[in-house]
Amino acid sequence: MTYSTSKPDSGDSPSLDVTQIKTNFSEFAGKFLLNHTALNNAFQGSHESVILQKQTEDPEVSNNFTDLYAKNATSNAGTQPQLFSKILKFLPTSTDNTNAPNTPIQMTYNTVNKVGPQYQSFLPGGYLVIFGVENVVASNTVTITLTTVPTSILIALANCNGSSFNASTKIISNSQFQIFSGTSGTDIAPTLPFSWLIVGKV
Repeated sequence: MTYSTSKPDSGDSPSLDVTQIKTNFSEFAGKFLLNHTALNNAFQGSHESVILQKQTEDPEVSNNFTDLYAKNATSNAGTQPQLFSKILKFLPTSTDNTNAPNTPIQMTYNTVNKVGPQYQSFLPGGYLVIFGVENVVASNTVTITLTTVPTSILIALANCNGSSFNASTKIISNSQFQIFSGTSGTDIAPTLPFSWLIVGKV
């Protein structure tokens, strides 16, 4: 017999519930420890985790509350429940009198790449930061293909490490951008590493 949430029920005789209630009490400690500190130390009974039921859509926000909830988010790495936050609205400021409703802010992302050679992190609000190092050789141009693909690249930056060579970038698609090397307006082909960084939308 396992734990049942249907006991006690509204039946006429309590004796109908006794066996199941005993089972419930015997299993309570194990259920309790799923997200609470054990009842034998200074922090007993404290919450250790919060379980958020996955939502199918963004909830409504009322008064001055903030909603914190889980909802599926789709990326090129798949679809997983992610943490979202939503406030009632952005309040007007002295420079912007727009009293605009707030769209949800994605607080988490399904993966952070610490292995490389392309490293990737996440900023709340649905932004990916991807960075790495690449050598620009005889062609004076190198095309970077991202291994984690955002829906769009907003910014692409590059810098020549340890040299005064200029570097410029050109965004080609949501998965590729180019780095151009040169100095004083003349393309030169340094075999030097260029650090690069892009900011994209999830």
